[in-house]
Amino acid sequence: MPALAPVFKRTALPPQFCNLERLFDTLERRGLDGVVAYLRPNVFYLSGFAPPSNQSVHETNGYAAVVISRHAPDDPIIIVAEFDLMYLRHQPTWIHDVRPYATLLLPFDIPVGQAPLERFVPAVERSAEWFLRARDRYAPSLVDGVQTALSDLGLEHARVGFDDLRLARTLQMQEAVDAYGTLKYVRQVKTAQEIELLKTATRLNQLAIERTIATWSRGTTWQELVHTYNVTATQLGGFVRDPGAIVIANPVGVDPALYMYSALDSEDFVVEPGMHIMWDCHGTWQHYCWDGGKTWVVDDAPRGNSRSIGEATAAAMDALQSAMRPGVRLSQLQAEGRRAFRLGGLTQEHADGTFIFFHGLGLEHIDIEVTSSHQDWALEDGTVVSAHLQVTGGDRERGWLEEIFLVTPAGGEPFFSWDHAPIAGDAIV
Repeated sequence: MPALAPVFKRTALPPQFCNLERLFDTLERRGLDGVVAYLRPNVFYLSGFAPPSNQSVHETNGYAAVVISRHAPDDPIIIVAEFDLMYLRHQPTWIHDVRPYATLLLPFDIPVGQAPLERFVPAVERSAEWFLRARDRYAPSLVDGVQTALSDLGLEHARVGFDDLRLARTLQMQEAVDAYGTLKYVRQVKTAQEIELLKTATRLNQLAIERTIATWSRGTTWQELVHTYNVTATQLGGFVRDPGAIVIANPVGVDPALYMYSALDSEDFVVEPGMHIMWDCHGTWQHYCWDGGKTWVVDDAPRGNSRSIGEATAAAMDALQSAMRPGVRLSQLQAEGRRAFRLGGLTQEHADGTFIFFHGLGLEHIDIEVTSSHQDWALEDGTVVSAHLQVTGGDRERGWLEEIFLVTPAGGEPFFSWDHAPIAGDAIV
């Protein structure tokens, strides 16, 4: 079989795509002189640094750190593992002070020699100014590198935020403050570059759903469709996390419970004509998340009560789109959606039993500073929000719709190009 070229190709990101203005404004408002980012998503957000090697360890045990002072906004520092130093020759970054640190790739049993860093850099690069600077700042460890960076930026005796206080406890600091939520707050308003990345990720998801639906034939099982989606999304150029992209369960029968899919082979069934399959798919492209999908009526169109549910669900999402404005709280959005369901013909009891919920979207499926698992937060201009609607019912009746919106003063800007009606058979609109 010939190699397949991805439809959505990976190219270098802009040198700076983070919201620097919001970052420095937030640091000032919260009384922080600087910030140290160690968790992998925050390092990527602030620098663009995300080599494949970095993805093989947990985000709380990263290979890099970014140190930024709001008093020296043009002089941030990134400390990276020696073996990843060359990554930033391919992915440009606005951070010009790039400092390597020694890792376990250096030998313990023999002397490392006079020029250990040269082991990790091609000969053609070793006379370049960037390499000479990096060699002069080669630290014996990540902790040592961060400590020196703090000193160089005058932050040792300042009030500094850390997204990981475990790292802070290894350093000599005057005052270290928990800034995990601070960086989430910065990230919740997207830059133009981030919005384009999220829109592209959504297009990939939509195309993967459409192509997966097109493979169905009588006798196809749910597990086969799930696997087809995972493979299709990857072939298109996206990435699916273990154990898979599909999130919501599609129980067979009349039980209306809403719960999450296990991704285990035991949760399988033949996908029969007339079934309502709820697509809720997760994955990433260029590290930014996709989410969402909608109801697919297998080899048929919605009929009878299910048609009314589909129409009411579409009308409710339209109402949410109009209401998706800065300052509006989740409770207000829920009230708008439930009102639309009642106007669409659902009984009071049925409308009250619908699920209407929201979360932010970006480098993860929250990407908002929240302090409670049940928090009635308000929308902010420039936030990207995933809106979910689920009308309970059996497998021939239920309704599901998830749309991705950019919050604007004029209402939500949808990312999916299809409409809000269920997919009837293989007819994608």
